[in-house]
Order: sequence, then structure tokens, then C-alpha cells
Amino acid sequence: MRILLVAAIGLLVAAPSAAAKSYDVAAELSSVLPRVTAKTRVPVLLPDRMPYEDATLYPSGSGHRRSWELSLAAAPDCGGATACFVASFWARKGERPFGTRKVRLRGGRTGWFRPLSCGASCSPPTISWREHGAAYWIQANVGSQGTERRILVRMANQAIRAGAR
Repeated sequence: MRILLVAAIGLLVAAPSAAAKSYDVAAELSSVLPRVTAKTRVPVLLPDRMPYEDATLYPSGSGHRRSWELSLAAAPDCGGATACFVASFWARKGERPFGTRKVRLRGGRTGWFRPLSCGASCSPPTISWREHGAAYWIQANVGSQGTERRILVRMANQAIRAGAR
């Protein structure tokens, strides 16, 4: 009985990755990106692609002179709720990156990774780094505990390589 239970849980955990799709991040954010870039002086750096289960994504964003934020959700008007959060990308002038583990990024940059953490609610894994006098963050529900770091490093390197959008 225990073996069957373990096998069933394994199938449930593996199911989302089997349905993973690769999304063009800039295309998914295209309805809000021009409005955000028009309001900020901080370069908008975004990864080219992001893996996520096959779902309709809903973009939102805001821009200010010294910061910007763009988000993708699995439901309209999500507001960052755990149940519908997919990813957030943001930058702030004068801030410092944060994380628990140092990672090496493109061009010899140092990044900081923080894995998925759960308490009363869960905080998605995050990667951050410093560029253009600002701290940049990517927070996304991607991969599994064993792959989230690698995926976020790849996304950060894509954002650095792509440059300002």
C-alpha cells in the first residue's frame, strides 16, 4: 500500500513538468511593456523565455522613475496571490540584491539565489543581481526544487544578454 501511495504522489509531482511549455516573456508582457518603459529610467531587462505549465498568462506592470515591476499570473487581477502567481520581474535603483546562495552570472557578475521557501505561505524562488546602478530580481514558479536554481540562472543570463527592452 505504501509503495502505491509513494508512486501516486510521484506521478502528481511529475505531472506539471510534463505539461511545461516555453513562453516568450517579452511577448507575454507586450500589452503592458511600452507603458512601463515609458515611465522608468531604469533599463527593463527580461529573459527571452520562461518554462511554465500550459496556461493562459495575464500580464500586469508599473513603472516609476527609479523602479519598475512586471508580473505574469495564471488568472486576471491576481495581485500576487500564491494560487495564481507565475512570475515577477523588477528593478530598483539604489537597492542591493539579496539571496542566500551566491551564483555566477554572465560576464562575471555575482548573483544571489533564494530557493522556494514555505511557512504560513510559500515564497517562490528568486534570483537577483546588480546592473546599471540598480538591483534586478526575477521571482518565478519554475522547475522543481532540484532545477529551480539552474532555470533562474539561465533566465537571469538571458535578461543580461538581451539588454534593455
